[in-house]
Amino acid sequence: MKDYKARLLLKVAILCIAVSLLSFFAGITLGKTSSYKNSDNDDIVAAAVTEEANIDHLKPISDVMELIKNKYIEDVDTEKLIEGAIKGMVDSLEDPYSVYMNESEFRDFITALDGAFGGVGIVLSTDENTGDIIVVSPIEGTPAYKAGILPRDIIVKVDDVDLTGKSLDDAVRLLRGEKGTQVTVYVKRDNAQELLKFQLTRDDIRVTTVNHEVLDDNIGYIKITSFDSKTYNEFRQTLDSLKAQGIKGLVLDLRNNPGGSLYESVMIADEILGKGIIVYTEDRNKNRLEEYFSDEEKISMPLVVLINENSASASEIVAGAIKDHKAGILVGTKTFGKGSVQEVQPFENKTGMKLTIAKYYLPSGRCIDGTGIEPDIEVKLDKETGIFNVPREKDKQLLKAIEILKSPE
Repeated sequence: MKDYKARLLLKVAILCIAVSLLSFFAGITLGKTSSYKNSDNDDIVAAAVTEEANIDHLKPISDVMELIKNKYIEDVDTEKLIEGAIKGMVDSLEDPYSVYMNESEFRDFITALDGAFGGVGIVLSTDENTGDIIVVSPIEGTPAYKAGILPRDIIVKVDDVDLTGKSLDDAVRLLRGEKGTQVTVYVKRDNAQELLKFQLTRDDIRVTTVNHEVLDDNIGYIKITSFDSKTYNEFRQTLDSLKAQGIKGLVLDLRNNPGGSLYESVMIADEILGKGIIVYTEDRNKNRLEEYFSDEEKISMPLVVLINENSASASEIVAGAIKDHKAGILVGTKTFGKGSVQEVQPFENKTGMKLTIAKYYLPSGRCIDGTGIEPDIEVKLDKETGIFNVPREKDKQLLKAIEILKSPE
């Protein structure tokens, strides 16, 4: 039996479908080993049959690899074949947010989570209907933002690489690179016949995620551009500074905020809300995986939150929790509607995977995925002003927020 099990494990190791699969089979094998001593023969046979059935499912992959290795016209790198097999398996989920990453890709991903990476400063998503790579939002102050790339632009080509059929991860890899290097981005905008061409010079993308000022009548203004590992500390320091200046009301601007770290967004929500739940997650079986609560402390001043169609993910959690707790008034337009949860799993060979495992639910029980959050007061900007770099006198959403905070009610 031990020799048989050893052959099974060796076969799985040769296939190298994924470290997670190796761990899965090894875990079952080790688990069964510890219980075999106290099991009857039926249990032993059942375990062996299960292992063999699992291996049989992987046989077609082994057959294809063997055929390529023996007959393909050129020599092939076995590790490249294995990586392709894993990525193909993940791509078959047809979920743009689930991604397998090789060692260099995973290292870049972890670096980006910390809020610093080399690139052009575009947050991307995939159109679920067409498969197009679309811009969720350019990050303020970055090369893409300065060049005029806009939300909802479709990235058609990067340098000489056509993105048709490419994954979200492929597009991100093409756009990232060392500071000072150039990349050409071809964009389709609205119904324009010709593509727009942007020649961009990559830069270190680490921007301060929290900006603030004091508006007229002692109204504080805080804009959060995204949520990374430093956002909560920046927000906390900013809020303390504004309070020290004697503000009497607060505008929290989450417009064009593509999201980011759930943990940072939850801590910021905790600063704003009273006691209660902020957000919870459920898996496919409706089991609650995580619940986040706020304590009794909260902002003791009127609050208006600005949102728009490019407020996504973590920014929607903050806005949604504020709305459900009636801790502030939401002004603007309906949010993006990205409410799925990705778990990051590192593997022993320094690769990693991001897998969608659950969805977010607001305190009211609503899931924002695909639906977004409606503002309490809808205010649209004039089309000619756009949604970036809007002059203060033409920013109807901000002006409405100020009007609300000045009102005695």
